[in-house]
Amino acid sequence: MSGGSHGYVYCQIQSELCGQMYDAELNDLMNDIVKLAHDLEWYDSCDIGEETYQKTIAEFKRKWFKAEREDRLKAYVDEAMEKFRSEMYLLLGVERKDKDHDQL
Repeated sequence: MSGGSHGYVYCQIQSELCGQMYDAELNDLMNDIVKLAHDLEWYDSCDIGEETYQKTIAEFKRKWFKAEREDRLKAYVDEAMEKFRSEMYLLLGVERKDKDHDQL
């Protein structure tokens, strides 16, 4: 059995809050918090080493404390537009040949 030292709180966060924030940026943050909480629990339960946990912390901090928010928001917009574009091509029954250019 893995984890357990914090009552699997990361599972509760994941099932109750991830994807439920009505905001792409906050949903992304919640997913990253789940990863952080998961690795904390596994570290405290001696299921992963300190190096693995510290790597998770560093990745979280690099993304949320050092990255430019505007760049992150632009990436959300680009992702949403790409998803929308793909859905529209499917609706039209047209196969998209070049993802970098809109061609029908």
